[in-house]
Amino acid sequence: MSYKLMFILNALVTLAFGIGFLVMPPTVLGYFGTEARVAEQLIARFFGSALLTLGLVLWFAKDVADATIQRGMGIALFIGSLVGLVVTVIGISPASGVIRANGWQAVLLYVIFALGYGFMLFLKPRMKE
Repeated sequence: MSYKLMFILNALVTLAFGIGFLVMPPTVLGYFGTEARVAEQLIARFFGSALLTLGLVLWFAKDVADATIQRGMGIALFIGSLVGLVVTVIGISPASGVIRANGWQAVLLYVIFALGYGFMLFLKPRMKE
C-alpha cells in the first residue's frame, strides 16, 4: 500500500460524493434518509463543493514524491477520517436520527480510510526497520 494508492482511492470516492451532493442533492440526501428541504439542499451543495475541492486536491497530489508532504497529508486525512467517523456515528445514533438510512456505508468508508492512513502513518514505517 502506498500514499499514491490511498490518495487515488480517496479522490475517487470524494469526487463521486462531491459531484452527487453538488448536482443532485435531493437524491443523495434521500439516499441517506435525510430531509431535502431547500436549506438542506443548499448546505449539501456547499458540502459537495468542498468534497469536489478535496477530491481534486487529492487527485493532483497523488504524484507528490516528497515524503514530508505525503506524511503531512496522511496525518490530516487520518484525523479527518476519524472526525468524520465520529460525526457520522452521532448522525446515525437513535438520539440524533438525522441519518436514517445507509449511514453504515459512510461509517464503513471512514473506517477504511482511517485504517489505511493509520497503517501508512504508524505501521508501515515500523515494517521497514
